[in-house]
Amino acid sequence: MPALDGIRAAALLAVMAYHGGLADDVPGGLFSLDAFFCLSGFLITSLLVTEWRRTGTLRLRAFWARRARRLLPALVLLLIAIAIWAHFFAGAQQAPQIRLDELATLFYVANWHYIAVGANYFVQTGPPSPLLHTWSLAVEEQFYLFWPLVALIVLRRSRTLWPLLWVSVVGTVASAIEMALLYQPLNPTRVYFGTDTHAQSLLIGAALAVGLVLWRERQSGPGPARAHSRRARIALTVLAAAGAGLTAYLWTKIAFSNPFSFEGGVAVASVAVAGVILGTTLVPDNPVARALSWAPLRFVGRISYGMYLWHYPLDLWLTHANTGLYGLPLLGVRTAITSVIAVGSYHLVEQPVRQGTFFTSLRAWALGPATVAATVAIVILGTSVPAVAAVAAADKAPAWPPAPTGPPVRVLMVGDSVALTLGIGMAEHEKQADLVIRDDGLLGCGVAMGDEVRVHGQIYPVAGPGPKGTGAAGTCRTDPGSHGETWPVYWARQIASFRPDVVVLVAGRWETVDRTSPSGAWTNILHPAYAAYIEQMLQLAVKVATAGGAHMIIETSPCFDTGEQPDGRPWPSDAPARVDEYNRLVEAVGADHPRTVTVQHLHSLVCPGGHFETREDGVPIREDDGIHFTFAEQPNAGTVLAPQLLPLWYRLGLPVEQARRQAATRR
Repeated sequence: MPALDGIRAAALLAVMAYHGGLADDVPGGLFSLDAFFCLSGFLITSLLVTEWRRTGTLRLRAFWARRARRLLPALVLLLIAIAIWAHFFAGAQQAPQIRLDELATLFYVANWHYIAVGANYFVQTGPPSPLLHTWSLAVEEQFYLFWPLVALIVLRRSRTLWPLLWVSVVGTVASAIEMALLYQPLNPTRVYFGTDTHAQSLLIGAALAVGLVLWRERQSGPGPARAHSRRARIALTVLAAAGAGLTAYLWTKIAFSNPFSFEGGVAVASVAVAGVILGTTLVPDNPVARALSWAPLRFVGRISYGMYLWHYPLDLWLTHANTGLYGLPLLGVRTAITSVIAVGSYHLVEQPVRQGTFFTSLRAWALGPATVAATVAIVILGTSVPAVAAVAAADKAPAWPPAPTGPPVRVLMVGDSVALTLGIGMAEHEKQADLVIRDDGLLGCGVAMGDEVRVHGQIYPVAGPGPKGTGAAGTCRTDPGSHGETWPVYWARQIASFRPDVVVLVAGRWETVDRTSPSGAWTNILHPAYAAYIEQMLQLAVKVATAGGAHMIIETSPCFDTGEQPDGRPWPSDAPARVDEYNRLVEAVGADHPRTVTVQHLHSLVCPGGHFETREDGVPIREDDGIHFTFAEQPNAGTVLAPQLLPLWYRLGLPVEQARRQAATRR
């Protein structure tokens, strides 16, 4: 059935386009994975049913061995290559995560691994794993493991195919309903990666395979199943064309941010592909089948497994920074190199192993486990990257107070998650600086408010929205029982309870992303009207922070580097011009309040010359996501930045604390 290779090729090219920078042209490109799943369910179930009809049983060991020979060799080759890359190029922060990703991939549990670690397939705020795409291989392999067992149990008990058909249909409906019920717009990764929720695509293919066999049993005559009547051939040709048209529409028009994608869209996409499979199988000479049987497509379909394995890590390694290319030229280079590697893998590794010419079948059961064990060893050794020894930065830092010179100064840190991570590092040195630091940074909450933000091409409501209908759009949820409150209300509450001498604001990340204006139009800080709004919010921040007598320190925003877009261009939210504009507004607001506000230049400390730096004096100061400050291990950003930031906090807060104590004594 040559058209099935064409379906594989079309699905592969769609997902490569989506990952490679054409997501705007194929926003529903990830639906192509459902084409792979549906086709796999159809072919595997066809093999199982054929074997049952021929032998009256299913030889599960032989089936699983065939699957291992087909899938494992090329995967092992990829894992070894990534382990070698990690050893030489991954940092001490990234390498341990790659090790876990590789082991999860090798044992075909990558989808559940990424769910467990909280990966978001649809919004990457840091460097993604080069194995993130292997979640789909895990789903398929889990299907290959469990579906033959289910089929054997059902067939042995019923001796007919009808119960297996009903199991497939009921399972499809249950999986689709579960996906719709568990869907969460902010992070749909759980329902997209889940074997249970994505089983619907595989089971639609399985139901099609069983249905075709039942239909064939009602026909007479030798040879493969074919439609013979003119009416049936026309109907099936129309079905194949309609399925192909619907598939093209879903791939090019329905983005995965659309709730429909998870509330029935996956099932619709799979049914559309099933229509193509059915029409091209029963009428192999119709126009759709002939188009899908085009020789170049069939060639790509045959090597599609290797191309799928290699395309994503190559997309991450062949960047604009490494090649000087972007857009279609970059995609062309990525595709060419992926194709060369896939052809080599197919002819030198996959086919020899699959056909038994690489090693004999008698040795396979011994060499298979040995190969897996060797791969585990290579992965562990390759990803054991030693941490770079940190160089002490104390000699370059301003002098700390040699001893407590007065009452401890209370510091309240406010802002977004950048403030939160910086505050953790600062709090580790508070006693040395004679400070008491309270870190109240909020995830996703700077000083800008609004209904929606656009992060790496995906649209999301602002962090922590209140319930619909409460008028709380643009608010930040500050505790699990909160109904949402704006940051001025939250700050005022924290200031009243803590009575800080200094309020330190660290913001800028959420002020430099794209946001919706009150009219619903998209805007950013480079638009004068929106810049004026940010300045207004900074003025409000000063009013709230200094209302209780505290001095305010506004840190300039650090620069950001969250990587490249898939087509090689930088993300707009990382643009230095946006950060510079925010910092210009900070300087202007500080100049308006010379007695109560001081601007501290965090940007120049961590971004010398405006360039993003991950380390200072050998100490990692920025996380791999290109946004946050390091804090989880020692040494971290606090090791370097505390001596440069905290003396000013103490000096500006001490007069406030002393004045308060004197006032309390007079009373």
